Amino acid sequence: MGKNKTMTASHSKEAMTRKILFALVSVILFTAVDCKDEPTKPPVTEQPQDTTSHNYVVTRVDTLGDLFSEALGVDIVDENNIWVVGLFTKGIDSINSHSDSNYNAVHWDGSKWNMLRIPMYGWNNTGPSPEELGGIKVFSDSSVFVVAKNDNSVAWWNGRKWTSTYVNDAVVSPHFWARSFNDIYFVSNEGRATHFNGQTFTKMTTGITNPPLTDIWGDDDEVFATGHSIFMPEGTEHVLLYSNNITSWQIVQKYTPTFENRGSMLSIFKADNGSRLWMLGGKNSGSVWEITSLFPFEAKEVFNINNITLYFVPYLIRGNADNDLIVVGAVNGELFHFNGKTWKMLETPLSNFSTQGFDLKNNIYVIAGYTFDRAVVAVGRRN
Repeated sequence: MGKNKTMTASHSKEAMTRKILFALVSVILFTAVDCKDEPTKPPVTEQPQDTTSHNYVVTRVDTLGDLFSEALGVDIVDENNIWVVGLFTKGIDSINSHSDSNYNAVHWDGSKWNMLRIPMYGWNNTGPSPEELGGIKVFSDSSVFVVAKNDNSVAWWNGRKWTSTYVNDAVVSPHFWARSFNDIYFVSNEGRATHFNGQTFTKMTTGITNPPLTDIWGDDDEVFATGHSIFMPEGTEHVLLYSNNITSWQIVQKYTPTFENRGSMLSIFKADNGSRLWMLGGKNSGSVWEITSLFPFEAKEVFNINNITLYFVPYLIRGNADNDLIVVGAVNGELFHFNGKTWKMLETPLSNFSTQGFDLKNNIYVIAGYTFDRAVVAVGRRN
């Protein structure tokens, strides 16, 4: 190439002519000799990817409780069986989150929200009290598991009664994921993690003490967790963890952002064993990535929210399948839906709203949070 740049115009044209003639002769010989006995093959046509409908609409928005109420954790069983946990205050005792007049769970039965008091034993073990809850998982009508928002309290329903305990030797938090009641993983601050086998809470080693681990998801064989700092100062680590056992985690990727190279590993999701692994993160946390390899770590950006709007604050990624994903915004319940081919922003009627919890199942989604110190729950349906 360097010699061509120094050639005269005449020599350059001659060289180009020779190259073109040589290419034409090669094509003719290849067609006449190498392929003369080969049958004609039809062109490969890429199959169109199945898509899902973007047509989600909010069907109801409910304000629950009095002042200082907040809705935090959500689990959808079906459209007539939805659980939301948090703090739902009543009357003048609302300033006291442990008041016996408050509630810490609500249940949608298909026609109305029913308020519940789940007894919890807190750090001083002097309960039971309706302590504020942060997370919930419903395994069946006779198996429900809840976690307190601020301490190591958990409780479970066996179809007849609630049993609550305070976990002394390990850390549990509302950031948990479960295969079953006998196989639950928790992640928390300072890089801490715990496994529950239905009877015992056991510490898991992560190899990190920073940052806080804030999201977790898995499938039948593997579990993934992400960690990031809210304020992202220099020196703050961001991390993606992986585990295929109940005792330890492996560091997949860890980095320290700078002001010029801000970014995070905000949220992780995988629909099932055969699905792709998705991460919400990247610069300004505004990108959706497909993780194509864990060891070594490789990922490709598939969607950049910042190219659409700069006012969307990413919070969580969840879904039903690879062609039915939702990125949840932290403000006003805004959502982006991926149908397998295109992304669409879904508007909601919420305003001055802080998103604290989200769940999606089949054609129903639920957003939980608060606005002006009132708990708010919005239910959406795909038509």
